[in-house]
Amino acid sequence: MTRTCVMTLLITAVLCSAQQPVSWKHLSSATGDLPVPNHGTEQTSLTVADFGHDGHPGFVVTERTAPDSVVLYRHIGSSWTRSVIEPEPLHIEAGGVAMDVDGDGNLDYIAAGDFKSNEIWWWRNPYPHMDQPWQRHTIKHSGAAKHHDQVAADLDQCGKPEVVFWNQDAHSLFIAKMPPDPLHADAWPLTEVYRYSTDSQPEQLGKSPDWKGINEHEGLAVIDVDGDGKLDIVAGGRWFRNLGGLKFEENLIDPRYSFSRAAAGKLIHGSARPQVVFVVGDGEGPLNMYEWVKGTWIAHKIADIHFGHNLQIADFDGDGNLDIFCAEQRLDGANPQSKAYIFYGDGKGNFTPSVVAEGLDFHEAKVVDLNGDGRPDIVSKPYNYGSPRVDIFINQGSKGTAQ
Repeated sequence: MTRTCVMTLLITAVLCSAQQPVSWKHLSSATGDLPVPNHGTEQTSLTVADFGHDGHPGFVVTERTAPDSVVLYRHIGSSWTRSVIEPEPLHIEAGGVAMDVDGDGNLDYIAAGDFKSNEIWWWRNPYPHMDQPWQRHTIKHSGAAKHHDQVAADLDQCGKPEVVFWNQDAHSLFIAKMPPDPLHADAWPLTEVYRYSTDSQPEQLGKSPDWKGINEHEGLAVIDVDGDGKLDIVAGGRWFRNLGGLKFEENLIDPRYSFSRAAAGKLIHGSARPQVVFVVGDGEGPLNMYEWVKGTWIAHKIADIHFGHNLQIADFDGDGNLDIFCAEQRLDGANPQSKAYIFYGDGKGNFTPSVVAEGLDFHEAKVVDLNGDGRPDIVSKPYNYGSPRVDIFINQGSKGTAQ
């Protein structure tokens, strides 16, 4: 029996009976623990970062159907506060990036347009006066629309991060490089990393929604895949080797998973390369871990997932082994048994599943230590089922040591 079959049988056997090694404290705007974001019905992105220099990350939630389109949550004193970054309505897509654009030491915010917009924007953090609306500037305002997924990283080792983003209507993956004076720049220089055809596509893993475009690509992560000291890009079922100077070389991992969420990390101790994890974000299909073995990426199925638009890798139980967080949507109210899973890793490529929550619409959830106790917490919000709403799950540690 192959390793993949053994892993699948193990996970299937314990899926319904696994004990939860970590306990959670659930806070929600639905129960008054946090303010409600706005009055909209489609919350598209969520970004976590320490915008306020207090050691406790806050988070930004965006909305594309009504003002306020961009709001910031911070934990001040004993309560969560909400302030407005952008009061005007904007057609914002999934993604969102925190980075210091203007070099003043404050983390600014970046978001990109959806299928109705060809723009990407950044907002200047007015710290310490963060309760006032943030000044909006432009990164891109030309070309095609729809920019599902963005990430920031110093790819050319210049000391400043670039912004990587998909531009689905352009069928391309781009890098936007920060100009010398971003406060007064009309647009940032763009480098096309990769372009795909929409004439045909490989057979897709799982079931995709009817509205998905032919050969549409999604998903972004950044990690040094080949161990050469330069950050590479994992995206669209591929990884792109960093050749230096914003030049990249396409390498296939699983082209059947071009329309997916992506994460990467050393899930197997001692492995030559990090492992890559893909799952379908909009649709149904397997959560797969890909292991590089002698030049071939081998897929190991972890579980079947329904609309897994949430994927991140972290060590939730503090055992030194990386785990996988993957949570499901309730898009348009479907998938009533939706689950937020943590697949606890043993460092050898085996995983034990545990359910954090059920029945909620998880979309673009993020893993972050919110309270500085060294334990990864979870911040989430729905896309359109139960919106507007935000939820926080505080990691209380193992059941024997929870405080």
